[in-house]
Amino acid sequence: MRATRLLGDSPAMQRLRHRVEHVASTPLPVLVTGETGTGKEVVARLLHEASGRSGPFVPVDCAALSHTLIESELFGHERGAFTGASHRREGLVRTAEGGTFFLDEIGELPLEMQTRLLRLLEQGTYRPVGAPEERQADIRVIAATWRDLRERVGEGAFRQDLFHRLTIIELEIPPLRERTEDVGVLLQHFMDRAAVDNDREAPELTASARRTLLDWPWPGNVRELRNVANYVTAMTRGDRVTTKDLPPTLMRPPPKLSGSKWKGVVGTAAVRVDLPYMEARRLYLDDFQLRYVEAVLEAHDGNVSAAARAAGMDRRSIQRIMARLKA
Repeated sequence: MRATRLLGDSPAMQRLRHRVEHVASTPLPVLVTGETGTGKEVVARLLHEASGRSGPFVPVDCAALSHTLIESELFGHERGAFTGASHRREGLVRTAEGGTFFLDEIGELPLEMQTRLLRLLEQGTYRPVGAPEERQADIRVIAATWRDLRERVGEGAFRQDLFHRLTIIELEIPPLRERTEDVGVLLQHFMDRAAVDNDREAPELTASARRTLLDWPWPGNVRELRNVANYVTAMTRGDRVTTKDLPPTLMRPPPKLSGSKWKGVVGTAAVRVDLPYMEARRLYLDDFQLRYVEAVLEAHDGNVSAAARAAGMDRRSIQRIMARLKA
């Protein structure tokens, strides 16, 4: 397994590395904030690895949890606790015992579960569904979000007491466009890594290709940069990368970015305020999913396997979304 690293020589990244080292060994919860693709899970893993905790690092995507089973997924359940509970199940909190419980996209956690999480943070206890009594938990909680939780509190979608508990220590990751001096070192790192995976030498960037990459605003942040590095390393035939070898999306006018650091930077459908929250959210995320897969396929000339590797997705998931695009 590759060691977790937080790359970049910019003053902002140097400060972030220093703060990670400083707070890693504390038992306090940490909130990691930043736009999508900035590397929030990388920071969380670094905090865990430097914490000295012997247990595992257990990541949970709060946005992907089923609302009907979320309590059981997180806290477990006893046999017979509900219809279909034919056996006892340990939850993800138990899996993280002695280690770090990483709650990604914490802003999507339902209010009821926020109450349970607050008790876990304050009392160090939790109760599996159907259990007669609470259990102790020895875990360190790290949460992450691209949302502005202060706004979520004002909207009544996030508990104020949980917000204050989570933000005792807050680490913000700046977007890549605000630390362009890091683009070169990150690009070379990802190209070197992709070259090893492809059993070849990393190609060299021509001056024009390098300038194009340095001028790009990177709306997808480090994740987008990594995908571009994977693309040019795999697709460049010779030993030099020209502008013709870059993904087609980089040859178009750059996208207009929102002035607010908390607003999404990927164009997608308008928010449907005429619909209930869950239905509006489903339509919004469905539209983003289709647009993202369409773009990543275009960047890899329709090669599903290459697109899936670059996106970190299962090939079958790409194919299912492709079928929806053709429908």
